Amino acid sequence: MSPKIALSSPPASSPTSLALPTPTPESQLLATVQVVGISALARSSTPELREMLADISIGLTKAQAFSAPKIFQLTHRLGEREVVKLLVVVLRAFVDSLRVKEKPDAADLIELASTLATTYTHDSLKDIILALKEARTSGHNFFQALDVSTLYRLISEYFDRKAQYLEHRHLDQKATGAGTEATTVQLLGQAAPRMLEHVAQQIPADHPNAAALRHKLTITKGREARGLITPEQAAQQRAEARQAIQRNPRPDWQPTPEAQEHMTQRHRREEKALLERYRTPNP
Repeated sequence: MSPKIALSSPPASSPTSLALPTPTPESQLLATVQVVGISALARSSTPELREMLADISIGLTKAQAFSAPKIFQLTHRLGEREVVKLLVVVLRAFVDSLRVKEKPDAADLIELASTLATTYTHDSLKDIILALKEARTSGHNFFQALDVSTLYRLISEYFDRKAQYLEHRHLDQKATGAGTEATTVQLLGQAAPRMLEHVAQQIPADHPNAAALRHKLTITKGREARGLITPEQAAQQRAEARQAIQRNPRPDWQPTPEAQEHMTQRHRREEKALLERYRTPNP
């Protein structure tokens, strides 16, 4: 008779425990596995463990399995032995759910779990659960016998399908991104001329004829909106306004040394006169 796995019952409810969050199926499974030996987990499963795994697999999708913590992350956080025990629980529950005469023994399941933990390090435990779920619900015929090689082949076929799924999703995202980029470029090409025209019509605040130019552009806009002038005439008037906005600097103009000295002396005389005019007499 296979040994029974003792599950610790939850503590009685108290005011303090009622305030704690409800444990998830993953946390319950981990807590149970940590207190049970790997040999006992590999020899037999229990209805409680199968219920936890069934709760985890409810609504499990490829996207959820792909985003779950990877096996190497669980190994770093929990330890290699605990991860192997989790895989043993998953494999044992799957084997017990099949009505076949010949099944792998405890040593075979432990060895397979260790192989999976070192082979699929960058995949998740939920990937293994989903792989076995698909194998069980796809109508696969085991011909009254199940060995380790068949289990490994079913899991490897799942990861082949996963690789194809990820490749197709990447190509779809790439095509969608290319289409979005083309649409953005087209919209930018349509909006860029209007933006450049708006920027070109901006009048600097220090322009000497700023008020008159703004008034002229306002009149042009109103006449075009009322149909008093054609769009070509409005464009011509805006071009004339842009030309009037341009102020060509004169960097080539420099005073002669005599003129610069004359201006310097004049500034000194003006400053001296102001100081003498507003100087406060000493008491």
